[in-house]
Amino acid sequence: MTALKLIFTNVIHRPVRAFVGILAISLEVTLILLVIGISNGMIHDNADRQENIGADIIVRPANAPPLFFTTGSTIIPESMGETLRRLESVREVTPILFLAQLRGSWRTVYGIDLPSFEVVAGSLEFLEGRGFSGPQAPEAIIDDLHARSKDLAVGDRFDLKGESFQVVGIYRNGIGGRVYLPIRSLQAITDKAGQASTFLVKLYDSEQIQAAMAQMQGLVPNISIASMREWVSLLRNSTPPAYDTFISGVVGVAISIGSFACFLSMYTTIAERTREIGILKSLGARKGYIVKLVLMEVLVLCLSGLLAGFLLTFLGQQLLQFLFPAQILLIPPVWVLFSVLFVSVSGIIGGLYPALKAAASDPVKALSYE
Repeated sequence: MTALKLIFTNVIHRPVRAFVGILAISLEVTLILLVIGISNGMIHDNADRQENIGADIIVRPANAPPLFFTTGSTIIPESMGETLRRLESVREVTPILFLAQLRGSWRTVYGIDLPSFEVVAGSLEFLEGRGFSGPQAPEAIIDDLHARSKDLAVGDRFDLKGESFQVVGIYRNGIGGRVYLPIRSLQAITDKAGQASTFLVKLYDSEQIQAAMAQMQGLVPNISIASMREWVSLLRNSTPPAYDTFISGVVGVAISIGSFACFLSMYTTIAERTREIGILKSLGARKGYIVKLVLMEVLVLCLSGLLAGFLLTFLGQQLLQFLFPAQILLIPPVWVLFSVLFVSVSGIIGGLYPALKAAASDPVKALSYE
């Protein structure tokens, strides 16, 4: 009880230093959780939107990148769709051409044939406006989250590769891409006439996926064919290149910030309390007791910083989703536990040396300290 009283008294009597330490630890927690939430949200949101298309099979070039975050650089002839339609089990085949854009934020524009796309995915739920007026119209339809994020409305225009496109419809988010153009229009501005990035296939009987895939492989060799279920599972469980390195770097920086904050706070505290430590040691306090006092004070700072970090993470999440409605944040519960572990590690690393220094101090010299 006396130890706890000493600890809380020290924290309360040094509010500025305690606040700085708590703030640094809370930023450590916030940095880790928000970065994980953004990256994990992007991966799972993309997978959810692909799954909601409702296709049975996805057909891609053999040399296509492993993830759906594609730049559209790998293509296959659009005429291949007619070959696939010859199979009796195939209800519809819809071509998609991708164009990756990085202006302010990453987005992938989908060039689609709207009639065949809606056979595969079902009719888009338009909240405002309509679909394309023609297969080569300079028009775009966007989802409601992208409209809010970019402050676009029906009738507005935006530029893409030097061409102007008018927003003619806004549909409910959750299916495929966030920006759709007529595939002929996208082919024209990318010089990819008659080309597609992928085909989505809808079968009459979804129980016959494996048989249909085997027929397709024999009919059109040298292409990549997968069931949509397998593909979505791959999306959920795969990470972009250098993802693990990036996350490790973020965690390392965050732990360094927390450790340095704990070290600086406790080291200066020990320097200021040299005389108090000398009094405790002269009264018979052992080294282990002094170490325990210092580490318990670090624990109080870490616990306060952890709670403040959770609060800042929640506020940061709300702010990001207000400013960027299309950005989905998804923080796995396991990373909340990891953040507790990381804060504990940074607290031990930052507080151990000051604790040992305090325990090793000479009580005679400490008592004479002014």
